Order: sequence, then structure tokens, then C-alpha cells
Amino acid sequence: MHGIRLGLVITMVATAAVNAQELTIDAAVDAALLNNPEVAAAREHAAAADKRLDVGKSYRLPKIGLSESFVYTNNPAEVFAFSLNQGRFDMEDFFLSDPNNPDPLSTFITRLDLELPIYTGGRLSARIGQAEAMATAEEITFSHTRERVSFETITAYINLAKAREHQALLEKARATTAEHVRLAEKYAAQGVILDADVLQARVYLSEMDDLLTQATNGAQLGQAALNFQMGANQALPRMLAPLPPAAPVVGKLDNWMAAAIEDRRDLAAARRKLEAGRLEEKVARPGYIPEIAVLGHYDLYDDKIFGAHGHSGSVMAVARITLLGGGSDTAARAAARHETASFEADIHRFEEGVRLEVQQAWQDLQTARSRHTTAASSLNAAEEAARVRESRFTHGLDKMIDLLDAETAQREAEMREMVARYDVALNTHRLRYVSGATLIPDLG
Repeated sequence: MHGIRLGLVITMVATAAVNAQELTIDAAVDAALLNNPEVAAAREHAAAADKRLDVGKSYRLPKIGLSESFVYTNNPAEVFAFSLNQGRFDMEDFFLSDPNNPDPLSTFITRLDLELPIYTGGRLSARIGQAEAMATAEEITFSHTRERVSFETITAYINLAKAREHQALLEKARATTAEHVRLAEKYAAQGVILDADVLQARVYLSEMDDLLTQATNGAQLGQAALNFQMGANQALPRMLAPLPPAAPVVGKLDNWMAAAIEDRRDLAAARRKLEAGRLEEKVARPGYIPEIAVLGHYDLYDDKIFGAHGHSGSVMAVARITLLGGGSDTAARAAARHETASFEADIHRFEEGVRLEVQQAWQDLQTARSRHTTAASSLNAAEEAARVRESRFTHGLDKMIDLLDAETAQREAEMREMVARYDVALNTHRLRYVSGATLIPDLG
């Protein structure tokens, strides 16, 4: 019992140590690719499609079946035939008996069947081609799912880092405001400022408490969202490593759009499905094209189960042609053509949508960069203004309302700079994602 408790303590300490480690963005993505159920589901879809391809290929191979049947009959023709098949027919008994009223006969038949398709008018090869295209499409879709989960994990990581920095900024701002409230109360007691100034400061401090509560809740939700993407307990605490700089974006917009049309895996998967759709017209072939197969069977006959007192076999070639199908084959081929044309239109719209996504991500990134440059300059000015107002308030030269306005301006400037900075990082990753580029090089 003591050993079990010690083991539990060691496990808890080890778990706490792991949780206390800083989580890097690369490690978060690795964990998501390993544990996210969406990735597992896509992997199983790809495996299932691959097995369906094996099923399609198996139809080229011979099919062998074994059956056992029992017949009990007094039908004159059947009694005569089964007696011959059992190898028990006796000519003398046949003439001495009444052939029209034979005694009932029990017969066990063990049959080995063979079926081998020779020619199916291209239908079988088309079905196999469809299965190959769909298997490839599902494999590509699996790769795209990994990319999407990676991007969603990166987004959750960045959003959590932003939420925590927001919380830290508000905690810092609240501490500053609390100190100013203390000074205001001190100056009011000395008669330097009015009690109304103290009330204004306290109201402002209450507003800061509300904002800090919202920011704290936002950080908790951000942590839950990241754990959700990683397939972990949503309440598991995370310590984030510093966010690494995003890979630089080089080249022109046209190059990124061209790369997206070439590299987007979800688009590539749709094209493979279009290939499968095109083959449907070949599957719905005209009925006048023959189907040819070889059939064979070997039978054992006896009055005992699985007996072999009599035996026989046969092989036959079968050719089948549909002379009149009521127009169903023609309609099926026409339907297949229309479905293919519809899917081609969908692919074209898909490509245009990809171009639009890339253009939007590109423009959002340029806007975020510009906003960050402006916000950084504004923050410097707001910090200096707040420093001057605080100094003047301390020396009794400014009113409390002037200091609170300066604090508000500084806090808003800090928020604008922070949001713009994280938008640059997030939009950089979004541009790489929507263009089909590798999000994290090590992941391949």
C-alpha cells in the first residue's frame, strides 16, 4: 500500500513538472497532430479508402466458394439423376422397380464454385480507377487536415499568448491606478485636491477591475481552446514559451496565389475526386458491350454429409449482352456527364475562392504591419505623455482627471500595439496556410 501511494506521489510530481514546462508552439502542434480526434478521423478515412481500393482490385481475381446442400426427394427425374450422380444407379433395380413411383432418395451435394471475370467492357477497370482516385484524394485530405489542425493550433496558441499579455497589461495598469488612488486619497486628506478627484479615481479603478476580470476570463478560455486543439484536458494549465517570430513573407501577391492553386491540398483532393467522377461515364457503358466470364464447379454426391461416392465437374464460358435496357444506360451516361460538368464548375469556383482567400490574407497582413508601425509610434508618445502627467500630478500641477485621461490613452495605445503585433504573426501564418505553404518547416 505504501508503495502504491509513493507511486501516485511520484506520478503527480512528474505530471506537475511536465505541466510546469514551457510549451513551445512547435510542441503544441506536435501534440495536436498526435492527439486531435479530427486528425485521427481523417487518418481512418484514408485507411478505409485504401482498403476499398484493395476491394476493387480483388474483383479481377477468381472467386472460389464452397457450399453444402441436402436434397430429399421422390421426384422420378430427380431420383434418377441423383442416383447417377451418387454413382449408385443400378440398371436391374431400375427395370424391376416402378420408375414412376421411386422410393425417396437423400442426397448431400458438396460444391466447389469458381468464377473469373474475363472482360467487363471496361467497367471493372473504371471502378478500380475510381477507387485509386478516391484513395489518393483521402490521403491528400488527411494531409490537409493535418495542416488545418496545425493552423488552428497555432491560432489558439497566438490567441492565448495575446490574451495573457492583455491580462498582464491590465494588471500593470490596475496597479498603477491603485497607486494613483492612494496618492489621491493622501492629497485629499492634506487638502491639496478635492474629494471629487478621489471619487473619480476610485470609479476608474473599478472600471479597471471589470476589464481585468474580462481579460482573466478571456485568458482561461484561450487556454481551454488551445488544450482542445491539442486533444488535452481543457482545464490543464499551460506555460507558454515566448512566441517565435513568424517566417518572413517574401515575393508578390501573384506568386502566392499561383502557389496556392498549385499546392493547396484540399484543392488537390477535389481534383482527384473529379477524376473519379469522370470515370463514372465509363462505368455507365452501353449495354451492347459484352461481359465475359468463366464459371466452373466441381461437385461431390453422397447419401452422407460431405461424402464423395460420386463426383463430377464442369467449366463454361459465359457472354452476356443487354439488347434493350429501356434507355437506362444512355440516361446513366448522360447523368454522369452532367455530374462531371457540375463538379468541374465547383472546382473552378474552388480555385477562385482560394485566390480570394490568399488575397484577403495578404491584404490583412499588409494592414496589420502598417497598423503595428503606427501603433508602436503612438505607444511611445502615449507613454511619454502619461509620464509627464504623472509628474505634474505628483507636484500638484495637474488634476486627477488629466492623469486618468493620460492613463486611458496609454492603455489604449498599448492595446492597439499588442493587437497589431499579434495580428502580424497570425496573418503571416494564415497567409502560409491558405497558400498551401508549410506552416512549421520541421513538420514537413
